[in-house]
Amino acid sequence: MSVYLIQHITKNKTAVDLAIAFYSKLQLTLFKKCINCWVDYKKNSVFFLIKATDKKSIKSLYYKSINIQPYKITSVNRHLAYALLKREQQLKRIQSETHYNSNKHSILFLAKTFNKKTLICKLQESNAKNVLFYKKTIIENLINSYKGYQIKTKEEGFLASFTSYKKAIDCSIAIQKKLYKRIDYFPVKIILFPNKNNQESIASTANINRLIEFLYFLKTKKQLIISSQIEDLNTYSEHIDFKQNNAYLKLNPETENFLHSLLDVISKNYQNPHFNIPNIALLMMMCKTKLYRNCKAITGKSINQILKEFRLIKSVNSITDGTSDINQTSIDVGFSSSSYFSNCFKKEYGISPTTLLKQQQEFSIPFYI
Repeated sequence: MSVYLIQHITKNKTAVDLAIAFYSKLQLTLFKKCINCWVDYKKNSVFFLIKATDKKSIKSLYYKSINIQPYKITSVNRHLAYALLKREQQLKRIQSETHYNSNKHSILFLAKTFNKKTLICKLQESNAKNVLFYKKTIIENLINSYKGYQIKTKEEGFLASFTSYKKAIDCSIAIQKKLYKRIDYFPVKIILFPNKNNQESIASTANINRLIEFLYFLKTKKQLIISSQIEDLNTYSEHIDFKQNNAYLKLNPETENFLHSLLDVISKNYQNPHFNIPNIALLMMMCKTKLYRNCKAITGKSINQILKEFRLIKSVNSITDGTSDINQTSIDVGFSSSSYFSNCFKKEYGISPTTLLKQQQEFSIPFYI
């Protein structure tokens, strides 16, 4: 089986989207035969690297496609294919080294889809995979086109670094616009925050999980969140889309500090089934009335709701990771009984934890973001 380089000439952004969507569909049927996909904006092209028996078999993939046809199909030896992939990896490494050596106060970007694991159970397997592959490819290409560097992590979500605030803002807005056009849209929330540490500490499991929890519980319809630690927005707020569409929420320090403190307290104690509101108030050094008001104002939820949803989020991770059975999971996340846990889970997500476990085992879908 040979390796082929397929080139698509794209005249506009719509053509780029069509090519990327087509590659996403190929991944569903060809799996490991699809090696890579990337966009070269200078050459106005989208490239695929695919394994196939011959050119005829590749052309047959396009028979049912009306909107897209390959511009050129070129056979490449394995050494050249490896060189193309290695060149891309080297470029990313160079971007990383340059970025972290010369930009001590760069901006970091985290994107996450919420409830994806349960929403996916309501879709057909092939459609769900198509949506996830498309979203992954779009976000990766837009990060690259805005000169961002994607930081690899073991956690869910996209973590990337940008050398300027404006590039991070523009990339975030471009992602929202691109994905919002799809009917099968999974909402993506993005948070931007300054990087004052090294890459390893930022990419740690604890930091990423905390930011994901922060995005989940923050009360806002806006899908772009900007940390209060980013001091000067005037530099890039003149951007027409950024200004007219009011597409972001700038946090204030009090809101950000309160929510981080609350989540820190809950994350250290949620596994205890007897952990309750008086305990939280004591650890937060607040009276129950002030704690309730702050929670309602910042999250739109009561303390009990936050604690319950926090436990349910942890249970979803446990179930889909396959680390324990349903009964053990309910105990691990702090529920007093497995039946109460199952009722809360179904009420929150629309499916039972048992159904989620079965669907996860059947689909085996990689959750990119």
